Amino acid sequence: MSGTIHDYEADLLHQYENWDVYLHANQTYLGRTYIALARGGEVDPFTDITPEEQSELLVVVNVLKGALDRLYQPDLLNYANFRNTWRHCHWHVIPRYDSARIVLGQTFEDTNRGRNYAPYPNLTLPIDVYDKIKTDLATKLVVG
Repeated sequence: MSGTIHDYEADLLHQYENWDVYLHANQTYLGRTYIALARGGEVDPFTDITPEEQSELLVVVNVLKGALDRLYQPDLLNYANFRNTWRHCHWHVIPRYDSARIVLGQTFEDTNRGRNYAPYPNLTLPIDVYDKIKTDLATKLVVG
């Protein structure tokens, strides 16, 4: 995955009516995702989203939290919305861990536990590990 222009659409996990969930390319924090508003434009996440978008966002966050809990049992979730480099309305969901997790022999360790998640190293995963995380999360994000 390093050394190439990243295809973000390939990381799409699930599309809801108003929000799309993507696996973050850097899995330093196992299960890190972001939730992006489906409609375009510079939309403030607090003052510009519609009641329907706000309501669905809560559903999406709860479904994602449930999926992460079942798969990786994070000890804490961080949520971030800065829009500094990408002005589009989106939320980062960053699972935090008090102890290491292992997926297909790959160890994930939160070296920033107890502190801000950033700065963090760029973790390049073997494609089979990345695909396993992507597939596992995608299958758990269907509502109903």
